[in-house]
Amino acid sequence: MKTIALVCVAIYLIFSLASSLCYHGSYRTSEESSVVPVAFYVYYSRTFKALQQNQPFIFDVVETNYGNGYDKNTGVFTAPSAGLYAFSWTIHAAGTHQAGSSGQYGEMVAVLEQNGVAKGSIYADTETEYDDDSGTGFVILAVSTRDTFQIVSQTEGQGAFYSTMSNGKTSFSGFRIA
Repeated sequence: MKTIALVCVAIYLIFSLASSLCYHGSYRTSEESSVVPVAFYVYYSRTFKALQQNQPFIFDVVETNYGNGYDKNTGVFTAPSAGLYAFSWTIHAAGTHQAGSSGQYGEMVAVLEQNGVAKGSIYADTETEYDDDSGTGFVILAVSTRDTFQIVSQTEGQGAFYSTMSNGKTSFSGFRIA
């Protein structure tokens, strides 16, 4: 939970700084302020079983989608404009055997891909019963218009993964900084 709180604070600070400063550190002009914001936040609506190797995460709840870059049907975010972007993704591995899962405890590597190339990865693994585990990744990337981003399972996962208010949401988010 401390990791998630730190990521949230980092995102807030970066967004606050970016909203008041331009590329060269001076205050934005009114022309620069008219840039349409780009931001998205998506998550799974419920606990789910592990994904196969190279299977994309397709988050079914779209909470925020400024700029309409996230496609709920494919799980892909397509950048509507070039710039500097921040991305965060989190998975919550279940330390219990969930119905429909492999009968093992949760374990998976989740990778953020930009145009099919890995840019960051996280790992969550539970070893014993009730030993839930979470992984959160955060990256800042230079992005071109129409670059695509998605979260994929790097290896075949096992077990189940939470996405609840009480256990934490398995989620993906991003926003344009500048």
